Amino acid sequence: MRHHRLPLLAGAVSLGLAFAVAGCDVSTSVGSYYVTYRVNMLGLGTIDSVLYSPGTGKCTSSCNADSTLNRVTNPSLTSLGIYSIELFLPSGATAQATLYGSGTAAGTAQFAVIWMTASGTIRGDSLTAATAAATKFSISIPKMTL
Repeated sequence: MRHHRLPLLAGAVSLGLAFAVAGCDVSTSVGSYYVTYRVNMLGLGTIDSVLYSPGTGKCTSSCNADSTLNRVTNPSLTSLGIYSIELFLPSGATAQATLYGSGTAAGTAQFAVIWMTASGTIRGDSLTAATAAATKFSISIPKMTL
């Protein structure tokens, strides 16, 4: 007697596809990006401020001097030494950021921008800066168009 497993396999694939579709974030549409600016500096220092592009080229509140970037002053790091900002941006939006910090120990602070398309393609740019006790530092991610 032959066993036919195709209906069972097709059902499992359909169920898996349903779970995958249900888990998708509907606010990220084709042609848009999920963007994360992320700082990693466990035990190396504090963040004085972060300036980041809201993607539109025009900031509306808590802005830098020319109103193009959002400013976050004295943000707190998590217990893992991480601070992040997450945005949904349309295609053609800009990503740009600068971190201003104060070192408390010698090491290497990292600042990254990561963007993912609705189709799941991930890209990013990451920069580092040396830290030292009682020393100011900055890390700038240059302006790019998504």
